[in-house]
Amino acid sequence: MELSLNPSTVEAAFRLAEVRELAATCVELSGIRGLRLFLSDDLARWASHMRSAAGTDGVNPTFDPGCGKVAPGESLCLWVRDETGGTVACIAGRVFETTDFTMLVRSLKLWFDPVPAGMPDGLRLVLPATFPTLAGRVGHVGGLWIHPEFRGKGLSTILARLARGAVLDRFAADWDTWVSFRKIADKAVLTSAYGTADAALCVDGFFPPTNRHEQVFLSFATRAQVLHAVRDGVAALAGAMRPYGPREELAAVSR
Repeated sequence: MELSLNPSTVEAAFRLAEVRELAATCVELSGIRGLRLFLSDDLARWASHMRSAAGTDGVNPTFDPGCGKVAPGESLCLWVRDETGGTVACIAGRVFETTDFTMLVRSLKLWFDPVPAGMPDGLRLVLPATFPTLAGRVGHVGGLWIHPEFRGKGLSTILARLARGAVLDRFAADWDTWVSFRKIADKAVLTSAYGTADAALCVDGFFPPTNRHEQVFLSFATRAQVLHAVRDGVAALAGAMRPYGPREELAAVSR
């Protein structure tokens, strides 16, 4: 399934008013830049794109159906395309049903299910004792990619905020999570794209998915925090549109 997001399809795609408003704002801002937004459940296509995309570190196996049990109805991806249909940005998301999300991290099943033969039995986590138990339906987003020519133009905020809201909305997630490496976690301009969340150092050592030493941070948020990020995203993106004129005029551009 792939759905072109526009003012009418946004109403059908999302249940929560806050997420609908964010999606409509993202559609509007994309439209004035000559871009279009799409919602899909085809993560195999996302993985295929990421294998050859420019300026990427590779494919996050969490969202690659070839590495785990990724099924429609519990996963999604968002695409941004230009007027020729070329992909300029994308992101993925899914939901896990679990009694403790950190067990998926420790066992490597967040990335691989089943875990490949010869890979270490698990990870040594360095999470603080105060880290909460993330149980129930836990949303997870990642695989954000922006074409090098479109970086620094706000697309990361559009996709990160909308992906968080979409997973919460479409999969009734109780929590929201994502992981990031030190080089990303240390850059406020990059982490701010995702909005409200807490974070903790999760892994500090050999990391099998990249086959090298990494410092991996686990970010997490409650439903309330995600909705705050969604509302904040609407305000931030609406502000970015002001130089273009009244919102009423912009609506026609994005159709």
